[in-house]
Order: sequence, then structure tokens, then C-alpha cells
Amino acid sequence: MFEKEVQNTKQKILSFAEGKEKISLSDILNLDIPKSLKDYFNIFAERVLSEELLKILYSKRFDQNNVNFIEARKRFLNSLKEALLFTQEEFENASDKASRFAINFILRPEWTLTKIIFKNENVKTTAQIIESISSFSEYTYYRKLMEKIFERYPQDNITVEFFQRLLRKIDEEVFKNVSLKEVLEIIDPIFNFFKFASESTSVPAEAFLIFFRDKGLENLAKEIELEKDLHGKPRLTKSDIEIILKRVLKPQEIKEQIQELKETENQVEPEIETEPTPKLSTLPDLNLFFDEKARDKFIKKIFKRDADKFYDAIEKLNGINNWKEASAFIDSIFIQNEIDPYSDEAVEFTDLVYRRYFPGIR
Repeated sequence: MFEKEVQNTKQKILSFAEGKEKISLSDILNLDIPKSLKDYFNIFAERVLSEELLKILYSKRFDQNNVNFIEARKRFLNSLKEALLFTQEEFENASDKASRFAINFILRPEWTLTKIIFKNENVKTTAQIIESISSFSEYTYYRKLMEKIFERYPQDNITVEFFQRLLRKIDEEVFKNVSLKEVLEIIDPIFNFFKFASESTSVPAEAFLIFFRDKGLENLAKEIELEKDLHGKPRLTKSDIEIILKRVLKPQEIKEQIQELKETENQVEPEIETEPTPKLSTLPDLNLFFDEKARDKFIKKIFKRDADKFYDAIEKLNGINNWKEASAFIDSIFIQNEIDPYSDEAVEFTDLVYRRYFPGIR
């Protein structure tokens, strides 16, 4: 799919080096091409250097998980990259792969990030993930939010399955809470790539179907399909997408949600800063919300059969006086225990705790 755009992109890149025996990475990164293409050349160059320096930089003599070592290696590789030269054959090969990578990444970022970062491995350290994801200059919200998550809830190793769930969770939260303008900024890379590939300000509707389905946003994908099939629009402009987003996202409601969240934060933060000792909770004991059957189920499914961890979590939740902090604490439990937050047990557990703060909800 999109083979024509891929070939057009490749030929445009190659035209920049016409007549040259060799081309430097610095020259490539200074070209007027989409960021996703530059990202691939960067990744390609790092792989070339890593293979040639494998015995030294990736040997068992060094702790490959040491943060200072990773940063030093990154700085060293960046210095070497400035002088790296591609032969015509290497440049043509990299241009083809860059074109295919770019179309995949801008349309299927969740899928592509997983493939690029994990390759054929099942586990990566958080340091390795952050190092890899920092190579991508499009969709930078993934890196920013992942850094915050790992900083708040430290993890040693991340499985590929957990990483995929984390990407999906990030996308769901981002598209649930951003403004219309911010959504349009997020999808800019798609318009930029197709403008470069086909010199058109419109994008095939199929591209947006792939993009929104990669993120699990089926409601937006269905609207795109309606525009394509029922309204006869095989290609969509930014104005077309804006109309669809207004219809589906209802940005006014989103704006009100964000404002409400900001007001809640403004109320909570001063209380945390000015109270020298925590207030006694006037909320009911959370233990009253769990019958024996529910307790046994949550201990088994969420707390890995560790009853002490369950009761410790309930004790800590009993000391939390607002839903915002309670929700963050529940998220930390799911992350630490690698629990799918959308599993039946996780949803039921979250709902029961929620009712402590909002007793009118059933």
C-alpha cells in the first residue's frame, strides 16, 4: 500500500545526492525532507557505527544498563555520526528503507515503535527504551509521557506486551484530553509526508483509517470510512479532518474537562503544600466495599496471590482523601504488577474504589 508514494519519496531523496560518490549524514540531516526520514537515517547510521564498534561499546566489560555509560556512548556515537559517509550504494539502500520506515511510522506509530525498539527480543530495560525512543522526532508525546511514567513508577524491565499496552494507554489518554488544535498538530506529520511524496495537500482517506486504528480509535476510523465510502471522498484535506474531529471529539466538552481538571489541581496542590500533617479521612473505610469473594479475586488476579500487598494497598488508599491521588496510586499498582487496566478485574477494582469518593455512582 502507498507504493507510489514510497517510490516518489525514495527518488526525491536520491536526487539530492546525484553526481556524488559519497554523502555525509550531516548533509542528509540538512535536507528539506520530513523528520521521519531524517530519523531513519539517524537510526541507520547508529546501527552502522554500533556494528563496527560492537566489540568495544557493547561488550560485557561494560554495564549496558548503566545510565551514565548509555549517555556517554550516545554522545560518542553522535560525534562519530557527524563525520559518517555513505557510499552511493549504502545511500540508495538507506533511502529505500527510510521511505518505507517513514510511511509506517507516521501511520502506525504504536506498531512501528514496538518493532524498532524490541526487534526480536521480549524484554528491554527502561533505559534502553528511553534511549531508543529519543531517536524519534515525530510524535514526541510518547517519549515525554513515558519518561514521566518511568520516573514516577520506576521499573527495571519492560516486556513487549506491557510496552504495547503502555503505548495504547498513552494514546487513549492523549486523544481523550487534548484540544482540537492539538489533535491537528499531532497529525501534521501525515500531511507533511504526503505533501513531500506526492506534492498534494490532501491525503488518502485510507492513511487516516490506518492511523486511527493503530491507536484503537475506532470511532474516528468509522467517521473517516463514512467520508470515504458514503460521501465519496477518497482523499481528505486538513479542513475535512477538522470537520470530522469536531463531529467526533466534541472539543467543547474536552475543553470543559480540562478546565475542570485544572481547577481540581489548583484546589488540591495548595492543601498538600500548606498542611504540615495529613487530615484525617472522613471517607468510609474501603474494606467495607469488598466482600470476601471480591477480595479473593483481587488478591489472586491483581496482587499475584499476595494478600499482604492487597491489604497494604487498601490501607494506603484509605489514607488518600481525593480521587485524583487514588487513581494515580491504582495506576502504579497496575504498572508494578503488569496488570491490563482494561481487564475485568482491574475495571471492577477501580470502580469499587471510585465509589468510596463518589458514593452516588453505582
